[in-house]
Amino acid sequence: MIKKSLTTSFKKFFGSRPEVFSSAPGRVNIIGEHTDYNLGYVLPAAINFKIYFLVSKREDERVYLWAENYKEGENFSLKNISSSKKKKWANYVKGILWLLEKEGLCLRGINGLIYGDIPFEAGLSSSAALEVSVICALDELFRLNLSSEKKAFLAQKAENEFVGVKCGLMDQFISIFGRKNRAMYLDCETLNFELIPLNLQKLNLGFFIYNSRVQRELASSGYNLRRQEAEEALFFFKKRGFQGFKEVNVVMLEKMRSEMKEIIYKRAKHIISENKRVREAVQALKEDNFILLGKLLFLSHESLRDDYEVSCPELDLLYETGKDFPACLGARLTGAGFGGSGVALIKKDRIDAFKKEILNRAVKMGFNKPEIYEIKIGDGAKAYSLV
Repeated sequence: MIKKSLTTSFKKFFGSRPEVFSSAPGRVNIIGEHTDYNLGYVLPAAINFKIYFLVSKREDERVYLWAENYKEGENFSLKNISSSKKKKWANYVKGILWLLEKEGLCLRGINGLIYGDIPFEAGLSSSAALEVSVICALDELFRLNLSSEKKAFLAQKAENEFVGVKCGLMDQFISIFGRKNRAMYLDCETLNFELIPLNLQKLNLGFFIYNSRVQRELASSGYNLRRQEAEEALFFFKKRGFQGFKEVNVVMLEKMRSEMKEIIYKRAKHIISENKRVREAVQALKEDNFILLGKLLFLSHESLRDDYEVSCPELDLLYETGKDFPACLGARLTGAGFGGSGVALIKKDRIDAFKKEILNRAVKMGFNKPEIYEIKIGDGAKAYSLV
């Protein structure tokens, strides 16, 4: 249905049929936050909310884009791609095109339509999904023969260099390689990964997203500052013979604490302890031990709140409500923080009661009315020809 509807919109706007249809999912990171760019471990999963991109070739070098969600267009030349201050959604597409041109890949102008059902600015990686959807579509349209890993690298690089957000590789990687009812245990240093079964149905459990509706833009938030602080911590460890955070455990860290600035110690403590929690979460999933997984989610939030300091009162509300609610096994912020979303592991037959409880608490605190919805764990990106 979505393909038919968007094809109709494409024909209405551009006067011709699209040649390629692509989709790429957002993600929920079950655990492993701010460890991706620190070359540690993460445990994301692709979700059933996606960004769609329909595209056709033009005979010239012009690019015409239409964002169906915003009812807004943008056009420019491939030979003169510059960042837009007003139409920020367009920068993610521009970044991909700019980088492919820079890579020397032969492109032509395009007509492209974008639509997404991922809540924007909610910490569910709509930006990476857009980048991946676009690069997969262009790969199909122009027969670029890019490998899956190359697509992920280029999408990340476009966001780093053109958009200006120094994101890690996790979001693009899971958007491409995700699989239904599987979480991805990814080593962000080696890029080795293992798909771990999520047997949630055994205990009638589900993951639920709590969108705090506190908007944040990573490029102008404390995200880049956290990266700088993490780099300072890594420099400290390298001077003492360690090559990365994965070589340091909490016991070692405590022995070095007196030599470190307190803020750098706290940032390092989160990264090191979060790596440990990811490994423990993987083992818990392999044993279908969701009680342990839930405890690890709570611990992760505490670390993100107290040591990495990326939470906010609205996200703390999810954690606190989850702690008080017997049917909630675990809850934490997911994504970069500073607003956005959280994830909770809850018994499915109690979701309505949980939703009512957290909405009541949000009203009492004077917060924006949060959105809560169940997610399904789905497949990664797809692109195919329509002609």
